[in-house]
Amino acid sequence: MNLSPLGIVGILVGECAGPLPFAESAFCRHLCHIGQRQRLTIYVFCPGWVTSGRRSIPGYTFENGKWIRKQFCAPEIIYDRCISHDKRQQRRKQRCLEILNELQPFVYLTRGLAGKWSVYQALIKQSLFTPYLPDTVLYENSNQLSQWISSHNGEAFLKPQNGTHGKRTLHVKQMDSELESGIVLTGRDSSNQLFRRKFRLRQDGLEWIHRFVGSRTFLLQPYLQLNNAKGEPFDVRVLMQKNENGKWSMTGMAVRAGRKHSLTSNLHGGGSAHRAQPFLTKELGQQAALEALQIIRNLSEAIPKQLESHFGRLAELGIDFGVDRRGHVWILEVNSKPGRSSLFRIGDIQGARKSVENPIQYARYLLLRKTFA
Repeated sequence: MNLSPLGIVGILVGECAGPLPFAESAFCRHLCHIGQRQRLTIYVFCPGWVTSGRRSIPGYTFENGKWIRKQFCAPEIIYDRCISHDKRQQRRKQRCLEILNELQPFVYLTRGLAGKWSVYQALIKQSLFTPYLPDTVLYENSNQLSQWISSHNGEAFLKPQNGTHGKRTLHVKQMDSELESGIVLTGRDSSNQLFRRKFRLRQDGLEWIHRFVGSRTFLLQPYLQLNNAKGEPFDVRVLMQKNENGKWSMTGMAVRAGRKHSLTSNLHGGGSAHRAQPFLTKELGQQAALEALQIIRNLSEAIPKQLESHFGRLAELGIDFGVDRRGHVWILEVNSKPGRSSLFRIGDIQGARKSVENPIQYARYLLLRKTFA
């Protein structure tokens, strides 16, 4: 077994079909390269590969230009990149972690966030954030949604508590015609495919939405006008990470713009990435753009500390901001397992490089100091 003088970091990812049986292989390859330079053992494994009664863990590491499957010692630090999409996957992941902890107590490089509603509840307690948080409640039933639409300019936005990549988001709009009392829905399904539905009777639409939500937990918010002059939805993604000194810093920032009428700006939905300042300057003018960017930077510095006080140690956060036509900034979402492709897409070479290096350098920082609390 390849024992490192500094420690062992396991990258926990989901399984997938393909040449390699695990997700995010390109990202994991970079992590392995960086780990070698930092004198760390880095390997990739999936929840289903860990079985009770075995002292070693099957995994993959990248050596000499290729992926090699080996048996490894249990990790001292786990970098969790595995997203559980249902309760069965959650149980399997939890069982995996229990077995690993029995072999050797480990620490998370970063803890997960307990869903969008919990993040909202943590942020709304701090007065600094309240002007930038959209009114948010948990979806309950059709009557509640109907009242919400009537009191919010005939529109509403619903998103799942644990959704990713803009899947299952829904924009509800009341018809303006005097001859019709129905609603129009624009949304993304579980495969992230865009759909539109029109209901001439409002109640029919509300009942369809209730079935669409099902037993899942959804958040109900006002529909914010977060489109550019071309009608394309956009947001500003900020990547905050802890560095080699264990300090929070902004790794990079990029605008993600969706296609016209596409509802969300997520890159997985076919969006494009742009440098933030030129994009916002074009949309808002120079002064308003600079003011919005300063607010975004200030909020980005404060949000990680606030969330750590509620959820425990974190290592990286993807924070999504909206900017409306008036230049008002909105905190949209915070993700503890952020992507970093937008930095590559805009050509931010330094930010893209740091986005991959920082998790390993922070892991090394923890191992050297054994600061696992």
